[in-house]
Amino acid sequence: MKASQKANSGSTAATNLSSVTGAHRRTLEAIFRHPSAHNLEWSDVVGLIGEIGDAHEKANSEFAFEVGGKRHVMHKPHTKDLTSSEVMDIRHFLMQAGFSPEHSSQAAAHPDPTAPNLLIVVDHHGAKIFQVDVTSNDASEHVIRPYDPHHFLHHLVHKDQLREQGQRAPEEPAYYEEIANAVAAGGRIVVVGHGTGKSDAAHHLTEYLKSHHSETYRRIVRQVVADLSSITPPQLLDLAREALRA
Repeated sequence: MKASQKANSGSTAATNLSSVTGAHRRTLEAIFRHPSAHNLEWSDVVGLIGEIGDAHEKANSEFAFEVGGKRHVMHKPHTKDLTSSEVMDIRHFLMQAGFSPEHSSQAAAHPDPTAPNLLIVVDHHGAKIFQVDVTSNDASEHVIRPYDPHHFLHHLVHKDQLREQGQRAPEEPAYYEEIANAVAAGGRIVVVGHGTGKSDAAHHLTEYLKSHHSETYRRIVRQVVADLSSITPPQLLDLAREALRA
């Protein structure tokens, strides 16, 4: 089986990273995430290789990958996810072929130090974003202030709240996309929610950013659980300060 085919050569692979976008770009970046990628699915890797080169299925569940004049043969994993050693093999193969998202990944892991640190407080009713200043060594000078420079969140509420108010509910992805847009130009991020597991809007937000805004996702330094019904701004500042200075 031939997954897909695109003409690439060793001389152009390293300079064509900008053409790798969307889900394939996220897969490429996941392969190079240190120390190793977790939950990296085999089908996503095959799709990426087919996008930037050739992926052929041979006999006995063996696959031949060809990218940038390099060739790599490996067996299909027994589970849908690759092991750490298999990820390392794919990473080494792509490096030899000239593909690496290293520059963009490093930029996301080390955001502009002049960009504001942000605190996202989110539940299924709405989201608030704060700018947190912890640059001073004097804790009394640390401040927290509302942050929404482009008014992305001015009228933003989640579908559950709209349903309670008898209004037409927006699609849930749009809710998280608005939050993503609001923090796109920020620095390090702390996310605070009050639930656990799949019922937690903070969990849904981080998973959404991981899937759709990988560079923003890598700027998250910590996700914190708190009682949002009673937490005060000074307590939020303490949470953010602890996370950002850890």
